[in-house]
Amino acid sequence: MKYLLKSLLILLIPQAFYAQQIQIREEISKEPIPFVKVYPKEGKAFLADLDGRFTNPAGNTQVTLKMTSFRDTTVEITGDMIIYMTEQASVIDEVVILPGVNPAERIMELAIENRKKNHPKSDMAFKYDSYSKFVFTINQDALAQISDTVKDTNLVELRKFFDQQHIFLLESTSTKFFKPPFKEKEVISAYRVSGFSDPLFSTFANQLQSFNFYDNQFDILGKTYLNPLALGSIRRYLFVLEDTTITAPGDTTYTIRFQPHRDKNFEGMKGTLFINTKGFAVEKVIAEPAENTGGIHPKIIQEYAYLEGKKWFPYKLSTEVAAPGLSLSSQIKDAYLVGKGNTYISNVVLNADLKDEHFNAVFVETARDAGSKDSAHWEGKRKYDLDQKDLRTYEFVDSLSKKENLEGKLKTLQSLLQGKIPLGYLQADILRLVNFRDYEGFRLGIGLETSDKLSDRFRIGGYFAYGFKDKMWKYGGYGKVTLLPKYFLDFEARYQQDIIERGGTGLTTQPVVTQLNSFYRDIYIRQMDKQRIGEVAFSGYIFPRMKFRLSGSYQRIEFTDGYRYQWSNTAMGAADHYDIAESSLELIWAIRDKVMSLGTKRVSLGSKWPILTLKVTKSLPGVTAAKINYTRLTAGVQQILPIRAVGKLTYVLMGTVVEGDAPLLLQQVGQGTGGMWKLSAANSFETMIASTYYSSKMTALFTRFDFKAVRTNKKWTKPQFAIHHAIGYGSKEDANRHSIVFYSLNKGYVEAGLLANNLIVLNRIGFGIGGFYHYAGGVISPKVENNITAKFSLNFIL
Repeated sequence: MKYLLKSLLILLIPQAFYAQQIQIREEISKEPIPFVKVYPKEGKAFLADLDGRFTNPAGNTQVTLKMTSFRDTTVEITGDMIIYMTEQASVIDEVVILPGVNPAERIMELAIENRKKNHPKSDMAFKYDSYSKFVFTINQDALAQISDTVKDTNLVELRKFFDQQHIFLLESTSTKFFKPPFKEKEVISAYRVSGFSDPLFSTFANQLQSFNFYDNQFDILGKTYLNPLALGSIRRYLFVLEDTTITAPGDTTYTIRFQPHRDKNFEGMKGTLFINTKGFAVEKVIAEPAENTGGIHPKIIQEYAYLEGKKWFPYKLSTEVAAPGLSLSSQIKDAYLVGKGNTYISNVVLNADLKDEHFNAVFVETARDAGSKDSAHWEGKRKYDLDQKDLRTYEFVDSLSKKENLEGKLKTLQSLLQGKIPLGYLQADILRLVNFRDYEGFRLGIGLETSDKLSDRFRIGGYFAYGFKDKMWKYGGYGKVTLLPKYFLDFEARYQQDIIERGGTGLTTQPVVTQLNSFYRDIYIRQMDKQRIGEVAFSGYIFPRMKFRLSGSYQRIEFTDGYRYQWSNTAMGAADHYDIAESSLELIWAIRDKVMSLGTKRVSLGSKWPILTLKVTKSLPGVTAAKINYTRLTAGVQQILPIRAVGKLTYVLMGTVVEGDAPLLLQQVGQGTGGMWKLSAANSFETMIASTYYSSKMTALFTRFDFKAVRTNKKWTKPQFAIHHAIGYGSKEDANRHSIVFYSLNKGYVEAGLLANNLIVLNRIGFGIGGFYHYAGGVISPKVENNITAKFSLNFIL
């Protein structure tokens, strides 16, 4: 036994002695430098990792470090150590690439050719664990400007503060599962946030950047950029071969700098790709937006490992976010806020045996106990131990949050973003304060309901409102109880006396594509009826991506503005009101929608696939005084289709069929937004006078293509052009049964238009103009100029 122990010591001591752990950092900011090329005194050159770390090969006593924009550095290795490199100004000479002689393009062609095979999600299931850490702090270059001899107390305190801690610190651990071609799920097992406990923070690391660098469109902080590995990128990007590193026979890494060609107009990136000849795959990448727009400027770094001789797979992801507009001191240059985060991937299982039952629409799920994991969990998951600055950050921000009630203020902000003003156990509905429709004019009101502080399982509320044009009071009350939180199953009841649009779609929940412009269209509504309604409903998700609403209601409808309808049932008479008893089923299916489940919150991440809507309504004649008999079906499909490097196509196809008695309330109105207001509203007939076309059978298709914004390098203008087209058809109605004049869409209605949006930008609000031409169907004037409508456009630029 003694001989065995001595033998082990003889073997282990040299390894411990020679396998020194080295980290490379920038001399002034003390930040790690990724992917420095290391030339050992003996052996082949290699690249340090994303954190600037490498293990010194056994027996080497000296290394030389080389990196673009840094001075070459030669150091004697004396053990575990940190090596500092000095940044130097460098001017990259203009590169002139002659046809047929650019070696970087040939390498990139092979990388693009193999990108589908190398894509981590191409052909095999996998699962992995990850640990993420993100901090907000001051730009370290600015902090380095403060000398040790400075006497300004403000600068002394600033340096002291950031020498001891960060502003904010977040950690999370998760497990991700993927099964080809598109099934994936990430379960966040733990999160810890300095000063906060809201599970919304748990998903922060997931939203920083795309998981890999192979998709045609690469996402950074929610913004999409054209990938230099995308098809067709050779003609859009300039590629320059900067270095070649041979690490083993047949294993070479090419260092290729990339940036958009000067004459190209697209959202591109610049940076460095490290392409390995083993499959011509991405080994490492550094990338950032090619243009600095003056707002938040991100930078991403990714590093891949070759696993099991099968696949290059990401194992380190880094994101740096600079916010030059958020200065923390006016006394020193560039003292702006910086966010830095790393994600470390481990325990990767390729060809994992994953059952279909494991996946559903929930793309990201936060475990219910994720916010309460103990130190044992974190110690087993962290890549590196927390240092004193990290520990101090948790201690300081937690105490500050408790003292200043930051958690409560965050909830207040969340309520405001949802259109609510928190008032303790109650909250006011901002959206009910002021409204406008052509029919009722300005509408002022107030709405109060219980808040989550009282309970997040039930809600009770009510409202009052007054329309200054129709001179009518409106009021109502409602309640909602969540029966099964896991399925978001709710029971609802309401009673209200208000007004309702003649010929509206009747959809309770508008999909996001049409919801974005519903306010613009609402101001044009010219014809409405009075409605008194009592309703009960169940709503929830029968499938993870399909929401349902089953309801029953009893209504009294009063005609307005002298309108009357001749009923098939003579017993209805010629009264100015009628009763309706009806039941309805409403479905919304967002195909392949990605959903985050965060405690009691369900957050949709959107989908590039269509959203389908369906509502079936059947009257119930014979219930008390209800006599009319009808069936109404409304269906639709809508989608936003991004077109790479060009723009996006949006289309909305809607149709309605009514069988039985159909006063104008139950028919479908033409979605017209023509008239005096001259405000462009997508997904509408821009030249059609509002509330003038009705049909009991109608279909309409609205399409709009938005081109990429034109680059001007001006803050006050960001021109963006769009093409509009709309077409609709409907049945011819018996005008004799209605007491007012209107038109039907039996001859169709076709229009086209061109918009120039965001010609002037003020505080992220873009103003533009548009012209629209009604060229077929409907009522057309013989004078061309009468069929042209000019409008202005209003957009909010995020």
